[in-house]
Amino acid sequence: MVRLKCSKCEAVFEKSSVKAMFVGIHVGPYYWLKCPACGKRSMFNIASSVKDPVTWPPEEAEGKPTPPVTEEELLRKRLEESKYEET
Repeated sequence: MVRLKCSKCEAVFEKSSVKAMFVGIHVGPYYWLKCPACGKRSMFNIASSVKDPVTWPPEEAEGKPTPPVTEEELLRKRLEESKYEET
């Protein structure tokens, strides 16, 4: 994996160096790739990896555990939802 930094949006992401080589357009170690963060294309040097921490993709909330729901919270949620039900 090569860590690349977009010159347009400054996002740092990882890409497989083998997949990057099959893009087709390149000048030496510079390959014409699309940034997954901003969607713009630019030349990336896949021969050298950036030392900055990865910023793309952003961490998702689904990976974090949710606290357990109490019976009181469930009852409150049911009551709130029942206010908007049609009879």
